[in-house]
Amino acid sequence: MRPVKVSDPSSRVSKPRFRSVGRKDCLVTRVVRAVEGQILDGRLTVGMRLPPERDLADSLGVSRTVVREAVRISVTKGLLETQHGVGTTVRAITRAEVVKPLNLFLKTCGEQISIEHLHQVRSVLEVENASIAAEEASDEDIQALRAACEAMQASRDKPQQFAESDNEFHRRLAQTTHNPLLILLLDSIRDLMTEVRARVSERTGVFDRVMPTHLEILECIAARDARGARRAMREHLQVALSIQTELPLRANT
Repeated sequence: MRPVKVSDPSSRVSKPRFRSVGRKDCLVTRVVRAVEGQILDGRLTVGMRLPPERDLADSLGVSRTVVREAVRISVTKGLLETQHGVGTTVRAITRAEVVKPLNLFLKTCGEQISIEHLHQVRSVLEVENASIAAEEASDEDIQALRAACEAMQASRDKPQQFAESDNEFHRRLAQTTHNPLLILLLDSIRDLMTEVRARVSERTGVFDRVMPTHLEILECIAARDARGARRAMREHLQVALSIQTELPLRANT
C-alpha cells in the first residue's frame, strides 16, 4: 500500500485575503488617455459627439462599465460634457478654467507671496511682453491701448475705476503680443495684481507717479519701438514697486 502523504498545514499556499485591485482602474485610465489623445491630435474636436457607449466599448475592447467610468472622469476633468438629449461631446476648455486653479493655488498654498516676488515675475514677463507688443501691435491694438490710457486719465480722482482701467491696459498689452502662451502666463497672476492695484490706487499721488510711464509705454508701442517699450516698462515696474513697498503687509500679497 502506498503511504498516504500528509500535507503540512504550514506549507499550504493561502488564498489572498483581498482580491487583486487595479485591473479595472488601469483599463479606465487607458480609456481616459485614449480620449485625451484623440482630442489632442484632432481626431475628436470641440463639439464632436462621442460614439455610443456600446460602440466605444467595442472599439476599445473594454466593458461598457469601464467606458462609463472613463467618461465620468473625463467630464470631471473638463474634457467632455454630457447633455440630456445630446449625448457626450468634446468640451472647449477656456483660458479662465486653466488660470483659476493656479490663482487659487497661489492664494492658498500657505507660502508668503511678497511684493518682491510679484515684481520679479513681472520683470521676467512684462518687460519682454512690452517689447513683443511693439513688434506685433496692429492699429486696432494701439487704439485699444489708447482707450485704456484715456480711461485711466478720466478716472484720475476715482481710485477703483483707475485700478480697473490700469488692469485693462495691462490686459490689452498682453493681448497685443498675440502670443497665447504669454497671455496665459500673465493671466495667472492677474488676480493678485488686481488686488495690489486696488490697494495702490487708494494712495495719494499714485496717478501722477504711474501715469507718465503708462503713456511712455503706449507711445513706444505706437512707434513700433521695441527697445524703448522694454525700457519704459522696466521704468514703470520700478515706479510701481516703489509704491507697492509702501503698502502695509498682507498675507499672500
